[in-house]
Amino acid sequence: MNANDETTPRRSEDPNGGSAHQPPPGGRFTNLARGVLLGLMVVVALVSIGSYAMSRRAAPVAKQAAGKTLYHCPMHPSYTSDKPGDCPICGMSLVPVEKPEAPAAGPRKILFYRNPMNPEVHSPVPMKDEMGMDYVPVYADEQQAGGEGGSDVPGLVDVNISPERVQLIGVRTAVVRASHAAGQLDLVGFVTPEESRLRRVQIRVSGWVRDLYVNETGVRVKAGQRLLSLYSPELFQSEQEYLINRGARDSAAGPEAVGPRAAAERLRLLGVPEEEIQRLDREGRAATELVLHSPVSGTVLERGVVEGQYVRPDTPLLTVADLSSVWVMADLYEMDMTRVHVGDEARFTTDALPGRTFAGRVDFVYPTVSNVTRTLKARFAIPNDAGALRPGMYGRARVSARGARSLSVPAEAVINTGESQYVFLARAGGRFEPRLVVTGLPEGNRIQILRGVAAGDTVVASASFLIDSESRLQAAIAGMGAKPGEPGMTGKDHGEGGAK
Repeated sequence: MNANDETTPRRSEDPNGGSAHQPPPGGRFTNLARGVLLGLMVVVALVSIGSYAMSRRAAPVAKQAAGKTLYHCPMHPSYTSDKPGDCPICGMSLVPVEKPEAPAAGPRKILFYRNPMNPEVHSPVPMKDEMGMDYVPVYADEQQAGGEGGSDVPGLVDVNISPERVQLIGVRTAVVRASHAAGQLDLVGFVTPEESRLRRVQIRVSGWVRDLYVNETGVRVKAGQRLLSLYSPELFQSEQEYLINRGARDSAAGPEAVGPRAAAERLRLLGVPEEEIQRLDREGRAATELVLHSPVSGTVLERGVVEGQYVRPDTPLLTVADLSSVWVMADLYEMDMTRVHVGDEARFTTDALPGRTFAGRVDFVYPTVSNVTRTLKARFAIPNDAGALRPGMYGRARVSARGARSLSVPAEAVINTGESQYVFLARAGGRFEPRLVVTGLPEGNRIQILRGVAAGDTVVASASFLIDSESRLQAAIAGMGAKPGEPGMTGKDHGEGGAK
């Protein structure tokens, strides 16, 4: 053996005086090769195991294609059997393996491409969305499977649900029926005096209040009852002029008689009652004070003076109201304004008078709407001879409203998205069709339908949200929404600037 051969172990001196063998330099590379070889063997083994597992899973399908029914565990698909039974791993019942669908003959036809994150956005050509994701192709066979049906609600499609599932989710239906609008309308109202029965006690001269015979509000007075006495130098002077002119008329003849008539008219224009002018003619003496009487029988609602107060022509003295008939002002919402008309019967009740009902009729509906409460006033008069109703009382007014004949459905049958309203029509064979509707006024637990359905149609009255969810899910899967080329699609929807 050659002494210079690298494969021959070399002897080295031991520090302790002995000698030791050292491996040749090429030995380290030999160990590395062995590690690599071992790793490759492990990889090959794993690949073989995976191939074997895949072949095991594919075997049932291949056997089934040959015409033999196989069963497998839903939780452990790798376990198969040629007869029904239970899974030895988890104990679940085995189910038949679905037969693979035969591949379609020829290439599949692509209708359009759908945004993977927003199924309502489409493009006729391949493109990417804002996140760089590819649009998903929608094939003709998928679109046909989705089934658009007769739906006119965007984003929804007809759905088919088995009778068992309909019963399970608690679906109830109701028939669209034609009827007159609700005959009763409950409103909130309050009592107020009739404006035509208010009387303001006032005089057109300046002076001082000497005696105030009625010095409290709420006091009932009779027509002709004394209210207050007033001293007015201006009025005293006018009465003196009247007496002077009347004396001149008595001593003169002919045309001079016009003077007293003008003086008397001046007194009337100053607010002097006719009784005072008759007293002047009878007594021939001007009074230092003028007594004012109540013009009507009623209740004193306002008192604006006290004894000794100086008053002017614009000073309100007293306000008297005849409360033998009162008004009830009821708040009427805008949506109910077409249901209330002049002449409709009304009944008013108040908690202050339990067990009593006051009947009347609507005599006016005000033409303006409050911008604060968004209501308008409906007014009806009620006889109040006994004085039981008092101004300011609140209560409930029930009006016998007259409504036109219309269609109605249960209120819970209508789904309101804020932008549209729709119902689900129940068709034969477990098919449910979404349908846009236009609603009208509520009628208790029902609501008017102005357009969208016909009398006799059957609508879903409960669990509508479950059917709505199913319809939206199927619409998203089928790629429902605006089709390529329809109006309303933007350039981005058509793939401008984004096509690959």
